[in-house]
Amino acid sequence: MAAVLALTPILVAIVLLLLKQSSWIAALAGAVAAAVIVALAFPTPASVLVDSGVEYFPLILEVALILLFGMVLARLLEAAGSMSQVSAWVESLSPNRPLGVALVVFGIVPFAESVTGFGIGVTIGVPILRHLGCTLRQSALFGLLGLIAVPWGALGPGTTVAAALAGLDVDELGLSTAWLNAIPVVIVTIFVIAIMRPGPTSALGILGSAGLMWLGILGASLTVGMAPAGVIGSLVVIVVVGTGFVIGKRRTGFTRRLGSAVLPYGVLTVGLLLARALHSALPSAATEIIASPPFWLAAACLIAAVTVDDRRRVSASAAGSWIPIGVGTSAFMLMGWIMTTTGMSEAIGAMLPAGLVLLTPWLNAVGAVLTGSNTGANSMFTGTLTAVAASSHVAALPVVAAANAAGSLAALAAPPRVAMAVQMADASAPASKTDIARVQGQALAVSGINALIMGLWIQFFV
Repeated sequence: MAAVLALTPILVAIVLLLLKQSSWIAALAGAVAAAVIVALAFPTPASVLVDSGVEYFPLILEVALILLFGMVLARLLEAAGSMSQVSAWVESLSPNRPLGVALVVFGIVPFAESVTGFGIGVTIGVPILRHLGCTLRQSALFGLLGLIAVPWGALGPGTTVAAALAGLDVDELGLSTAWLNAIPVVIVTIFVIAIMRPGPTSALGILGSAGLMWLGILGASLTVGMAPAGVIGSLVVIVVVGTGFVIGKRRTGFTRRLGSAVLPYGVLTVGLLLARALHSALPSAATEIIASPPFWLAAACLIAAVTVDDRRRVSASAAGSWIPIGVGTSAFMLMGWIMTTTGMSEAIGAMLPAGLVLLTPWLNAVGAVLTGSNTGANSMFTGTLTAVAASSHVAALPVVAAANAAGSLAALAAPPRVAMAVQMADASAPASKTDIARVQGQALAVSGINALIMGLWIQFFV
């Protein structure tokens, strides 16, 4: 009975989403249902809630600010023509649109995601894809598919959380996840090729870009460690593919306007990496704030705003579009925190029969869709995953790694993230419910196929 009650918040959110209610309504309803069920069936000492909340609530605030400043930055860059400059560079140098899409999906979006995390790569990639000539739905979906480096997003806090909760070495978990991330890379590559329908040469280029990213992340995981692996792997794609474009055209295409367009990205990337290095060397509350993604996103916004005349109107419009997305994401994270802290997630795990480890990737996939991040999913279910692995006499490392990879890709199907991607694809008008529903269905299909294959691999090959 306790397990059934523990499932109720998830079921409430899913039912409301199936009834085409806004994601923020479903999220709030799920969070309220979780709070009510805790009061009825999962009593938890106030001291436990307070101690856990002190650690978790700053993360909710950080994610909300990342989404806010990310949307503001994207709108400011769009208004300044920066997106047009970057996409024009990619389009002018790439032999065709499919190869330009490959550079964005396997290079630009994963790079931005690895540096900042929490879906910021989508806010950068979607407008570029739109300028490349992709349709609204293609731009939104391809931008989301670029989130295949989420295990290393924001230098890997989600993977770090999973390693800590499972008692594993973080670099060992990162390497195991890197090996298994070949599965989502293959799935994403197939979807890109199926949608773009490129010629044989372009198809090979897409396959090569995907392979470069996977090998780059794997190689970095082997030699450098988990945290910077996503940055290095996606940068390999940008450098190699971009250099190929330059050689093919025999020109760099770099102009002063392009330099100004990428300056906010450069400040964001370099500033964040240097600040994190500073925080590692001199840990303190001040350096922790300076090393946070919202800090450098805000700095990038200030730089981008200099070239925009109506910066206040653009920023206010972006903030208005962010409200339902920010509320929905925060509410999903709140629901995940309630379920984790009160033992509801463990009760759900008790429903899984011993030996059926193939179901474990689905737990993280569902958690990622609900919370919008692998950090939230890992926080919710890592304890359950290790318990199932122990009862099934299976090593915890491959189970946690597979669930980490499955949940990370499934984060692209989080309703608030899908809504944001569709909205970013057409900033001039409110996002269409039909477009959101279509992209949502495709995103869920990708994450579901990935979770299925991950589960089968664990069940029969571990």
